[in-house]
Amino acid sequence: MSLGLGVAAHSFGYLGGFNGAGTGRACPSPIDVYRLMDLAATSGLSGVEVPEEYIRGMGEGELARVRGYAEERGLYFVLDSGVVDVAAIRSLIRGAKALGARTVRVTASSILCGDRSAVAGRWPNYIAEIVERLRSVRGAAEEAGVSIAVENHQDLTSEEMADLCEAVGSENVGATLDSVNSLAVAEDPMEYARRLGPLIKNVHLKDYRIYSTPQGYRLVRCAIGEGVLDVGALFSLLREIAPRATVAIELAALEARHVRFLEEGYWSGYPPRRIERVLPVLRTRESRSRPAGEEWRTPWELGAGPEELAAYEMTQFEDSVAFLRRSGEALKRI
Repeated sequence: MSLGLGVAAHSFGYLGGFNGAGTGRACPSPIDVYRLMDLAATSGLSGVEVPEEYIRGMGEGELARVRGYAEERGLYFVLDSGVVDVAAIRSLIRGAKALGARTVRVTASSILCGDRSAVAGRWPNYIAEIVERLRSVRGAAEEAGVSIAVENHQDLTSEEMADLCEAVGSENVGATLDSVNSLAVAEDPMEYARRLGPLIKNVHLKDYRIYSTPQGYRLVRCAIGEGVLDVGALFSLLREIAPRATVAIELAALEARHVRFLEEGYWSGYPPRRIERVLPVLRTRESRSRPAGEEWRTPWELGAGPEELAAYEMTQFEDSVAFLRRSGEALKRI
């Protein structure tokens, strides 16, 4: 049985070559685009989300070979980039056409943990600049039939994401919904998705365990189904509001995210919000936090070696696929 889902290379911070890059802790033989496709195919998945680095420098001939390799295995592509950069997006749109990808994922910022304190006074102007950059590439995206999907990278509230997409003014610009990143901006994952609705073009399916702290909570990666996300409810909602969205397993970063939303300074970068909007997050913290004293650090944070890191990432990926099969979420989506 084939799962109508893909896998994002960023599920593998260590094996993918991202964590420790350029240091002695880097993976000595990181996954490349061919190995990622093999992993997807042997796991019964239907696609791959490939970062810009995996195809950088490829000519037309090599891109054609990559596309052929994917087509032989029945795989689709989503291309992945970082903070909105006009030149990078134009290049990825060309890559998307060559690979037959219909979506390019980008981020609005590199902010993590919802912490805007360093840019609080400049945030509105910064987002206005991101809108202008996206407007400058919307024509190229429309001509190529490619969607640009901005991720909620622990930075944007649901209203801000919707306003950003609508301000760009193109059907080819929408959102990549990271299923649990909304917790970093103190929003409930299901409510966040519901507010975006049909703007959702792409989905990162991941899960977090929550560890309470006096300042808020830590979000720690885990296999899908082992954290706070109601996967069944999310899939049901997506079938209703965004039935054509691509969906990829994207396990979280190897570093825990400390969201200090109970500190006054955290809110300095946000517009006022009614307490009713935050109550679901407070209830989740209260009811779903892991036991006090439980180790929250990942093997990467504990200084583990290559074999342990590789086993940790692969086990979480395999457990995620197994959970999705057992839970009946293997619906053909593409």
